[in-house]
Amino acid sequence: MVQVHAAHYIMLLVFATIGFASFISFLISPFVAWRKGYAPYYWLFACGPIGLVIVCCLPSLRTAETPEQYEQMESRANLIGSILTGVALFLSVAPFSLWVLG
Repeated sequence: MVQVHAAHYIMLLVFATIGFASFISFLISPFVAWRKGYAPYYWLFACGPIGLVIVCCLPSLRTAETPEQYEQMESRANLIGSILTGVALFLSVAPFSLWVLG
């Protein structure tokens, strides 16, 4: 019979907490981006908690004083979100691809 130690329960609790926090941040990041005026679909899978922290640190588009500044802020934020989303998708697909290829 397999013995389950307290350390296994602690590891399970830690991984469940990290997974839950990542899932919640995947839901919150696009909403925060939308509220700040950015395209939410760029921030949908933006590296979980890392993306949430980054999008929270970006200024709102309402603070732009000129149309050029608005355009620059929007482009930069959407580029950051798309890069983070690309990294997250690559990191989630790459291990599976390596496993399939063998």
